[in-house]
Amino acid sequence: MRVLFTVWPATAHLYPIVPLAWALQSAGHDVRVAAHPALVPAVTAVGLTPVRIGDPATAPAPRAANRPLSPETEARLDRLTGRLALDPTGQYAWGAFRRFMIPCLRDFHPAGASPADPMPAVDDLVAHARAWRPDLMIWDPCWPSAAVAARVAGAAHARFLWGLDYFAWTTETLAARPDTTPEENPLADAVRPVAERHGVDVDDELLHGQWTIDPIPPPMRLPTRTVRTVPVRWIPFTGASPLPDWLRTPPERPRVALTLGVSVRKFFKDGTDRVGALLDAVDGLDADVVATLDDEQLQDLPPLPPNVRTVDYVPLGQLLPTTSAVIHHGGIGTFAAAAALGVPQLVDDEESEFIVVDDHGTRTTFRERHMDAPPTSAYVAARGAGLPLDRHTQSTAEMRHRIRRVLEDDSFRTGAAALHQDLLAMPGPHDIVPVLERLTARHAARRTEP
Repeated sequence: MRVLFTVWPATAHLYPIVPLAWALQSAGHDVRVAAHPALVPAVTAVGLTPVRIGDPATAPAPRAANRPLSPETEARLDRLTGRLALDPTGQYAWGAFRRFMIPCLRDFHPAGASPADPMPAVDDLVAHARAWRPDLMIWDPCWPSAAVAARVAGAAHARFLWGLDYFAWTTETLAARPDTTPEENPLADAVRPVAERHGVDVDDELLHGQWTIDPIPPPMRLPTRTVRTVPVRWIPFTGASPLPDWLRTPPERPRVALTLGVSVRKFFKDGTDRVGALLDAVDGLDADVVATLDDEQLQDLPPLPPNVRTVDYVPLGQLLPTTSAVIHHGGIGTFAAAAALGVPQLVDDEESEFIVVDDHGTRTTFRERHMDAPPTSAYVAARGAGLPLDRHTQSTAEMRHRIRRVLEDDSFRTGAAALHQDLLAMPGPHDIVPVLERLTARHAARRTEP
């Protein structure tokens, strides 16, 4: 079976698929990864075969939520938000889709595009799918044009989620409103020019796949009714690098990891206040704190507390096994890495200021919680595996008290073990390979070999 993965160009989107790609590869299937030129080295480094999509000299750099939406789009979304009249859970999900997912879509599906406009990356993907003729395409929700390529090539196709299913939830929420039309769905609006360019109809299957591979624990998922789901256990893969000397021996006292994630560092600039507040909270603890922060995140901060070591980067798979707790931003990848190792968690579930820079250098801001933090924080707390942190509602003393509680109260380690069992209850990547083989055989279109 030929399998073509398509991922949005960030390691936070690549790393979650790696265990499944390896599982398919080790089962004898031919696996390739369609990748933006910037991601090709990372794909190669994890032992997979990249297929470059787009010209390295002209391919646009991904900007994610740093990419501003046009005033017309913002006004249209404001009107849509008012009509939806969402409850708190819905407000969170819609906010995550609007602020984080739509800009990711627009990186490779420009607003206002017509079917006649050049689409180099998309056309490259369609051309490769036509030439290689994969049996199965597994695609990133932020790269929905992969479904167009799959349909053109007659391949079965499925999404692989790396977070909550904001996409299907949005489609279903809009469809349930009698005063909205399918044309108002931002996902359909992004895909439609590509679909028309290649003679493909836009329908729910095109937008959400013939099925969805979902590694998110069921209690965390957004409610959807129409999506066929294949659950899979999240196997944390966080990259590899030489083991630092200081990680070779166990720490002499409890170690706490503090990380705000590579994606936050790369795409979001929310100032130093958040970092400073967290460093103040760990000051004075009888614990060694390892903070994965770069020079920009440390800029303009006062001298670090004596119990804090900063490192620019270390894979969580190396750091977390030595820790007694982790403080993080609520990202699904960090959450899953900690849960897989039974490490108690403190989730910084706060509203932050994100800076957006347009093509002319004009800076604007919006305030939002990190898209994964609310469900991550709630799930960790519900399982007794940790506590939330929020500098806007908690004093430094209260935050320090919460960190100390998680370090000293054994109930949190018991809760973390229960969280680990939740992951183990889901099938592993090797377990679902036969399921994917059967679904592919069922869905792949009949094709006449050239």
